Amino acid sequence: MIGFTMAAEVDSFTNRHPLQDSAPFLDQVVNVWLEEAVIEANRPSLISGLLESDSRTCDETRLMDALKARLAGYLIGQLEDFVDQSTWLDTIHTPFEKSIYRDFDFSESPTVVLTKRLAALVRIGSVYLGSDKLGHFFTEGHTYFEHYLEKGEQSALDYGELMESSFYGELTTGIFSYADLVANLNCLRFWNSILARKPDPIQNTVTVRPYIGCTNGKWKRLREFHWTDYVDPAWDEAVNCNIFANEILLEKVNVRIARASGGKGCLLIAADKEALQQKYHDLLPLIFNPGGSQAGLGFNS
Repeated sequence: MIGFTMAAEVDSFTNRHPLQDSAPFLDQVVNVWLEEAVIEANRPSLISGLLESDSRTCDETRLMDALKARLAGYLIGQLEDFVDQSTWLDTIHTPFEKSIYRDFDFSESPTVVLTKRLAALVRIGSVYLGSDKLGHFFTEGHTYFEHYLEKGEQSALDYGELMESSFYGELTTGIFSYADLVANLNCLRFWNSILARKPDPIQNTVTVRPYIGCTNGKWKRLREFHWTDYVDPAWDEAVNCNIFANEILLEKVNVRIARASGGKGCLLIAADKEALQQKYHDLLPLIFNPGGSQAGLGFNS
């Protein structure tokens, strides 16, 4: 199991303006990392160096370890950190003191107030999302995948609910993010597609083409990664609205969102619910909140 990432929130409203699409470059970054992981997994192990032949060719454990080391992170997801630190990607960085969370007290949102760490807003395809979602995608999403393999889809969803309403989210930040759940669920799809041993978790009838396969005793990358295969409007917290721990936090955020958006709020942009329904089917009500920002503890409140 991969370690947790440090919780970060994103302000999807303040200074929101047109951005260049970062998908082509971020696709390239992920594809390079996938190739590096394959190369690492194919290197002779220490054991094989002591033996005449390597019985561990196409070792699945070595492959997954190499992928986790390259893609995931411990405190902060590697791609999330890459985007946050970039000086030339077209992103929006909102300091805590100017954000919709600026009025939060430590007792209400200890993690956000203590760290004052907010994710950058980046555009992938036509969707605006927080760089924190990239951390969720590769890190928490792999833990989803482990639950999925061991106990099935419902266990993975239950795990996401628990984490978002406790340590990763509402308990320490006062914020329950449905968009985080969407990122995690889509990463379950990504990790499942590495070797494609099972159908797509949200579209069970869809045959998945693997990213990586075993050819002549060596791992080989079979296809390109594209963010637009996973990202949709439900990743955007201005579309997929948050739930806040209580009415006090909700009121503070609503005032700031209204000022930042010219009197609008969340829902800032209406999503194509029919398209989302076709993608997520019966799971959509569990991960999508188009009804505006709300107050109330718990998943799907």
